[in-house]
Amino acid sequence: MRKIFAFLTISLILILTACGNDVSFDDYPVYDVTINNELNCVELNYNGIVYRPYGIFNNNSFRGNLIGVRSDRESDTDPYGKIYEVKGYDSNEWIADCSDGFMSGGDVLYKAVDITDIPEELQEFKEYD
Repeated sequence: MRKIFAFLTISLILILTACGNDVSFDDYPVYDVTINNELNCVELNYNGIVYRPYGIFNNNSFRGNLIGVRSDRESDTDPYGKIYEVKGYDSNEWIADCSDGFMSGGDVLYKAVDITDIPEELQEFKEYD
């Protein structure tokens, strides 16, 4: 009985300490979320740059460093969406919105609205106009 109790106690301690290692989102800039009713899409806004969805990639090989969080959560207790740089690309042009989780369909690739030259490597991910 003592072995089971010790095992459960250690397991509980490990679980609780793992929860404490989460990223502090207060350290990251906030990307504001707006709805573009004319285009029927969600837009992310940061530093005067407007990003619109471009496509989805299912593997995170393009995901770079965490650079920001989304502002569209209903309360501060909910986890924010995470914004990552796209490896090899300027974050003023391309970003990835990640929602890790069970039902995640992949990272949404966002493109700044003034970008017209699409790198060949990213063209295969295009799903939105």
